[in-house]
Amino acid sequence: MKKIIFIMPNKGFSGAEKVVIQIINGIKDEYDCYYISESGSINLYLNENNIKHVITKKNLDKKELKKVINKIKPDIVIATDFRASVIMSSIKGQYVLISHLHNNPSWIKKINIKSITYALASINFDKIFIVSESIYNEFIFRKLIKNKIHVVSNPLSRNEILNEDNLEYEKIYDISFIGRFCEQKDPEKFIKIVKRMKDNKCPVKALMMGDGSWKNKVVEWIKYYNVEDCIELRDFEKNPFPYFKKSKIIVMPSKFEGFGLVAYESLCFGIPVIACPVGGLVNIIDNRCGYFCTETDDFVKIIINLINNKNEYNYKSKGAVEKSILLDNYNDYIKNIKKYLL
Repeated sequence: MKKIIFIMPNKGFSGAEKVVIQIINGIKDEYDCYYISESGSINLYLNENNIKHVITKKNLDKKELKKVINKIKPDIVIATDFRASVIMSSIKGQYVLISHLHNNPSWIKKINIKSITYALASINFDKIFIVSESIYNEFIFRKLIKNKIHVVSNPLSRNEILNEDNLEYEKIYDISFIGRFCEQKDPEKFIKIVKRMKDNKCPVKALMMGDGSWKNKVVEWIKYYNVEDCIELRDFEKNPFPYFKKSKIIVMPSKFEGFGLVAYESLCFGIPVIACPVGGLVNIIDNRCGYFCTETDDFVKIIINLINNKNEYNYKSKGAVEKSILLDNYNDYIKNIKKYLL
């Protein structure tokens, strides 16, 4: 049985980590899989799925990764973001090297040290997996990698999401932000939306649930904009789906998105999504299940209209469920991944 190691840049659990776990569960009948990362909240999820975890002391440390390579002697190495890909490109070995990109950060659009570094590193990649066409289309040096690109999307299993929790919950949040607290997701814009609604004398109960490098900033912004009475702040939950069910609308003001898994999860529960038209979100959301906008005032206007218009809300909610069924692709996804690994 061939060995695959997944080089992970973080020790937490979010969309990319969930995708890797789904991939491993889908291919472990044919491949011996190893998950490489620091110790952290990811441990619980790996243990539950009986996935082999090789723990490193330091995040993406080249010396440690070399030791892992020499010990396991993998046939395939999958590096799951730009940083991990660049580091692995400098480690020689007799294995197929795959760069798996889940995001399209703004720097890929311009000539700069990061885009140049990835372009040079890509010389050593055998294949590049991307979750949406937007990542390739926006990369300034895309001509250098065009022969290595495979668009693999993300594994979407509606049944898996719905089976996490079969209970029904009261809709207690008008709008919710569920995801990482980081620059990419733009949590400050969400807080500004709540602030604008409060100033407009529109009562709003909001939820912000997640974790990330901007957690302290989020706490400070909630105080600064004086919306502590409007926003409930919660740490990321192992099973976030009850909070989806408690929400009327999911708001995604992201500056960029590789795919946008939270949007799909929302649709499964019949929850309309209001988002910025970035990355893979344009392939998930349409006018049957949500809205696109960029300006804070536009977000506020759409949210207020959707909350107050029951017929419009029901139309979007029904469309959300229909779109989630249409996008479900798990079985085909695993077949394609196995094909691309050959």
